Amino acid sequence: MARKNPLREFGKELNCYRMLELSALNEPQKKAVTYGEGPLLVLAGPGSGKTFTIVQRIFYLLQVKKVLPEQILVVTFTKDAALSMQRRFQCQSDRSYPVNFGTFHSVFYHILRETHSLSSQKIATEAQKKDMMKSALRGILPEDADAGLFLAAVSFYKNTEDRSGAEKKLPVEYREHFGEIIQRYEQWQTERGLFDFDDMVWKCRELLRKDVELCRVWQRRFSYILLDEFQDINPIQYETIRLLAQERCQLFAVGDDDQSIYGFRGSNPACLKRFLTECKAEILCLNINYRSCPKIVDASLQVISENEDRFAKKLSAAGQDGDRSKQNPGRQPVELRDFEDRESQYEYLAGELAKLSREDASGETCAVLFRTNSYLQGFAAILSRLGVPYRMKEQGMGIYDHFIVQDIMAYLKLAGGQQDREALLRILNKPDRKLDRESLGWEERILTEQSGEAEALRKFKRDLRSMGKYPLYLQVQYIRKAAGYEKYLMELSMGVEEKRQEWQEILEWLTGEAKHYDTIAEWHTAMEDYRKARTGPEKQSRIWLMTVHGAKGLEFDRVWIPDCNEGVFPYGKMPDEETCKEERRIFYVAMTRAKKSLGLFYLTGTKERPRLPSRFLNPLRFPNPHQ
Repeated sequence: MARKNPLREFGKELNCYRMLELSALNEPQKKAVTYGEGPLLVLAGPGSGKTFTIVQRIFYLLQVKKVLPEQILVVTFTKDAALSMQRRFQCQSDRSYPVNFGTFHSVFYHILRETHSLSSQKIATEAQKKDMMKSALRGILPEDADAGLFLAAVSFYKNTEDRSGAEKKLPVEYREHFGEIIQRYEQWQTERGLFDFDDMVWKCRELLRKDVELCRVWQRRFSYILLDEFQDINPIQYETIRLLAQERCQLFAVGDDDQSIYGFRGSNPACLKRFLTECKAEILCLNINYRSCPKIVDASLQVISENEDRFAKKLSAAGQDGDRSKQNPGRQPVELRDFEDRESQYEYLAGELAKLSREDASGETCAVLFRTNSYLQGFAAILSRLGVPYRMKEQGMGIYDHFIVQDIMAYLKLAGGQQDREALLRILNKPDRKLDRESLGWEERILTEQSGEAEALRKFKRDLRSMGKYPLYLQVQYIRKAAGYEKYLMELSMGVEEKRQEWQEILEWLTGEAKHYDTIAEWHTAMEDYRKARTGPEKQSRIWLMTVHGAKGLEFDRVWIPDCNEGVFPYGKMPDEETCKEERRIFYVAMTRAKKSLGLFYLTGTKERPRLPSRFLNPLRFPNPHQ
């Protein structure tokens, strides 16, 4: 056997240790990376280098602690995040290390499959889940009951065991049936040999709870567990991970309670405090923000500090204020700007983006962040009309595909004299005119009668004739008010404030857009251009339109957050303190995506429709002089 060359081996060791870059770490990062034994909670503020810290922690375990790579498990929430973390680790390695990277679901699926706990069951597709839920609802609720609403409630329950919280996601009149429906849904799953991702977590927890020896096997297999985005964990995931880590509890959890924004899926920042208490974990804070300039960091902290019962953090920016852009030397890092109405707000913002799209030399990345997809799509349609290029990370449903827009367009077609039976049937009873399809076949006879049906049909035809005399935007107003469509929508919303608010905003947006077109044909051409822009080849634009949830984990030189008003951001009514806290966290996440400049826009409203600025702007609009 050839004798090893000690110089060559020493060289290999040097190459290996270059992967562990302790000199590149700040003091809090270094403390986290070189932490000894036992559980640790790393509070990682925005832009604090958490991914770099996790990767360096893996190298520390491999090279200094001499942990076998197979015994290290790195868990995050999405497949993309897990692959990104794995690629980043491999890029910094000069050799192959079989460290385990995965999502919660992939890890739990692996455990269930290896222990033969899945038998012949298969993962249900979204279509299969919806089909099973419709079957579960049949005979209990009306045929038009929203299956997606019940699937979300069932998912929340399986991830939290909070039945009361799950029922609150349903209309009041449906809540009493929740127990029966979830039972029937699970029965359908069993009969079809299917299970969903939520079952995967639940089944894994029960398996590890019941089989102590099997649990010990998996505890020894993963002797060190590193968790990313710990604030997004839900109670069932937390309890399952605790079971896996219990023997030695080498759990390295990285997260930020201020960035917990997935409460609708069951995530709960209280799990961080459970971890501290139940596991007696140590706590460290990564408190240097390498992303945002000082004024953005300060502004975001003023906002999030209004949340009580959070981990207090003293965060500071690594960089300095000041925009290096030669085109805008006087740009303010944080700008609050008010507008009378949404039309003027979007017009101003579109103008700013149009200028930026022409300033290719600046190279700045930009994002406009919205609370919901419907607001995003409405603004996207405006940019398409103006010819301003943009990109979207999330497609979602296009604004012109929304049922309200489709209804209004059907009215406009008929008012314009088009003979379109499909359009007629679409809006025949919106609002309810007590007319049926058969009425249309006997239209001439009915109109000669003196009956309620005849009068309804005559009024409908009068409305259509009256509308056709006006410009498009007045036609939309006529449909909303005189034809009774807006009242019909408000009744259809069944008192759900978020739905009522969103539908009213869509009507307002439609009215504003109608002012830009002379004919329905011209408007239809613009709609097709918008659809092509959404589905065609992606434009190479530096301007991104995203929801705040879609922007999580990303950063941009310039960020704008429009519609910072009550009812929009925060979204809907705030039924309790916890809902308000989460909305404030979502706003905080939006603010902290910005590196150089942040624009916060809100509406003051008109005399007819006053608008209230978001409560989240209060610390910035009315700063406390003693702070």
